[in-house]
Amino acid sequence: MKKLFFLLLAFVCLPAALFAQSRTGEIYTDKLWIQYVGPNPQEGFSNGYFLAVPRGLERDKKYFILAEADPGLFKITGGRADQTAGALGFLQAYPLLETLQTPVLMPVFSHVPSAPGLRPGSLNREIMQLQEGSLKRPDLQFQAMLKDARKRLKKEGIKTYKKIWLNGFGPSGDFCMRFTFLHPKAVQAAVCGGTDALAPLPQESWEGHTLAYPLGTARVKEWTGKKFDFKNWKRVPQFYYVGAKDQSFALATDAYLGKQDAQEALELFGLGLNERWSNVINALRQSGALIQTQWYYGKVYEPAWADAAAFFKANSGKRFVPTMPKEH
Repeated sequence: MKKLFFLLLAFVCLPAALFAQSRTGEIYTDKLWIQYVGPNPQEGFSNGYFLAVPRGLERDKKYFILAEADPGLFKITGGRADQTAGALGFLQAYPLLETLQTPVLMPVFSHVPSAPGLRPGSLNREIMQLQEGSLKRPDLQFQAMLKDARKRLKKEGIKTYKKIWLNGFGPSGDFCMRFTFLHPKAVQAAVCGGTDALAPLPQESWEGHTLAYPLGTARVKEWTGKKFDFKNWKRVPQFYYVGAKDQSFALATDAYLGKQDAQEALELFGLGLNERWSNVINALRQSGALIQTQWYYGKVYEPAWADAAAFFKANSGKRFVPTMPKEH
């Protein structure tokens, strides 16, 4: 009954200009096939996800699934149904879907009304330490969603690679860089932006200070059960970007790091955005990782969409291929 309600709500949110048809939980527009898949704990995911597929994909080609998690949906109040409707609206206007012409998967990680600061898509240390409930290990739930989506696409005759393209900005940028950090073997290329000039560093300490995840690798095994996979992480092409006017200090919120850890990050890497960006990016480059960076001079990131698409296309093979950003 709940699933039916979510789907009906999603249909209502479709623009009137689009033709929508219901068939086994599917929505059709003139350009897309969109399917909402509800929570399936038996298959490893206690939150639902959307799968959006451009029409006309060739059956003799292979595609990378492009994924973006938690694109600001934690801000939507009213429960899972409202988040589902918000996700649908996001997908219909998603620039990368049309540009890259590849399947897109977007999880709908539900927030907890009683704990508004707890954001599943952040993959912060509080979330990673949960031992039970529907929010336990969103990173593993995400992998289960990908497995389920590949099965659905295969039934439609659409072949996909085992690795994914992972994109994100702001809240979804947190997920992007942290999932890549924890599961590098699953990612073909990642584009992560708007993360307050912070990224997990592939080291346990910085100038004598311990860097516990998500600042670094300390305690990663304790919280995930696996050691940090430096060998595969440094092989993933990653594009990090930030805007010169983006001084949001979101890192100080409980959903991102928490005030105590944020204070430590600012003291270690720099209070100013420029200094913090310089220290973090230099550390990433010195590690030998395949890193490309871009400093945009405004707070609006229109060029980032084109730059992300170009980066994914260029890095669909085995070699790291830096691209030329639109704003340079």
